[in-house]
Amino acid sequence: MLRHNVQAALQPGMSDAPVRLLEDYRLEEMLRSPHRFIRPEPEAEQRSPLQWRHRVQYAVSHAVNAFYSLDPEVRKEVPVQYLLEKWWPRKATGFESVLHYWDVKNKITDELSLAIAMNDDLKHPTILFEQWRTELPTLSMHLSMIFQVAWQPEGWDSLLIQKYMVVHDPNVVEAFQHMVSAFCWEAFGKLPGMIEIYCLLEGRKIRYIPGRQSLVRSMDYIRLIRDSIPSEEKVESDQFTVRDKVRVHEEVDRWRSETEPKKNWLM
Repeated sequence: MLRHNVQAALQPGMSDAPVRLLEDYRLEEMLRSPHRFIRPEPEAEQRSPLQWRHRVQYAVSHAVNAFYSLDPEVRKEVPVQYLLEKWWPRKATGFESVLHYWDVKNKITDELSLAIAMNDDLKHPTILFEQWRTELPTLSMHLSMIFQVAWQPEGWDSLLIQKYMVVHDPNVVEAFQHMVSAFCWEAFGKLPGMIEIYCLLEGRKIRYIPGRQSLVRSMDYIRLIRDSIPSEEKVESDQFTVRDKVRVHEEVDRWRSETEPKKNWLM
């Protein structure tokens, strides 16, 4: 079993001690936010473009979880389209139009089916939609992540991490790559062998192979995010403010322009 350093990976709620915590889903919400620019849209307009994506992501996540919860032999008899249909939004509320609703549904169904077919040789996931938390001692903080699917393919001594996204977002992709690299290094004692991200609406599969050099960048990235987000004692609620979101985007843009690393992306 890969989790030889399991004491570093904690199930949420195991410690009541106050710590600096970075949660992946909150960071993704911030990076996707329409507050990407200095002149934010009114709040009512911020939510509508995201509403359909949230509903579709909910359906995709449930379908993938249900599919890979099945025995490999049973999966051959149950098309993922059937499971996706079970969770798909029944009404076009939140979509741009009825036509948009059907376009998205058809595209997501086709691309998810292709992605699942490409993974036919993977039998039993090591991690399936589990939330994990680990400490990053060098950064004096904890990191919490929801892993959708992680495998340890035959012959590998490291993990293959997979994420299914509805829409490609370069900021979210970059953040996920850095957080997964740092998490696996601290919790499992080694980097993931590969990170795969499926961007379903674009029909795009992104592969990333982390290395020791990229780990340094990942730690720098997380340090930057940590320093850009106010600590809990300085905020009045668990919601990020417009100023918080703008600051994080500005700092990430500045950091990216200063580093300009060689790419490890495999398309």
